[in-house]
Amino acid sequence: MDNRLQSKVALVTGGASGIGLATVRRLLAEGCSVMMASRNRERGEGVVAEFGSARAAFHQLDVTDESSVASSVEATVQRFGRLDCLFNNAGIEGTAGPMAAWSADVVDAVLDVNVKGAFLCMKHAAPRMASGSVIVNSSSWLGMIPMPIAAPYAASKAALVSLTRSAAAELAEQGISVFAICPAVVDTPMIDRISQMAGAPKTAIAEMVCPSRQVTSADRVAEVVVGLLASDTPFESGSALRIDPTEVERIGP
Repeated sequence: MDNRLQSKVALVTGGASGIGLATVRRLLAEGCSVMMASRNRERGEGVVAEFGSARAAFHQLDVTDESSVASSVEATVQRFGRLDCLFNNAGIEGTAGPMAAWSADVVDAVLDVNVKGAFLCMKHAAPRMASGSVIVNSSSWLGMIPMPIAAPYAASKAALVSLTRSAAAELAEQGISVFAICPAVVDTPMIDRISQMAGAPKTAIAEMVCPSRQVTSADRVAEVVVGLLASDTPFESGSALRIDPTEVERIGP
């Protein structure tokens, strides 16, 4: 690692597992201070204990609760003195199956966490961020393709791409860049749950939906996220990026 983010401060939501945890590890290795935010206090505090408290901290967060979001942003600034990077990674999958299998309550929960949660985090973080800061939103390749077994989840991820583009346009005057990442099938606890619900191995799901037909590692996605947060990227603000094991490609206009 080359300490690209030395003296920078990041807030990572959904930071206690999967892509979020892999990103926290890489950020710390790059010299960044990190506030890891998650609903799971036991897991989050355990991760901080692993890293030590000099540059890592935990704050319990429910991204659907605006006061909880505001509190996490404030806790980050109070703990580390600034906020340069936001990774909106918190997300839930809901269920897997045709539309008839999705209750209204589960659809509401998916949209609340995946879309409203990212919006609230940007709303409260952006005013505390200086020019040169970066926001990355965790969308999905599944939001770009037909996904009959997970239509509400896919719709929430498509909405995040639109939200990213709108936020990038709004925050350009502040000098804040906003990106969306769109990985396909990533080797995380979420895909393990989806695989179990769908009754298909994750390798089969990857062969069905991924351009590469491969499962991507969480570390690979984290590598791209950290590059974006470090402003080490040729892509312009507002870009949505498809991530495969060997390729990063801009999607759409």
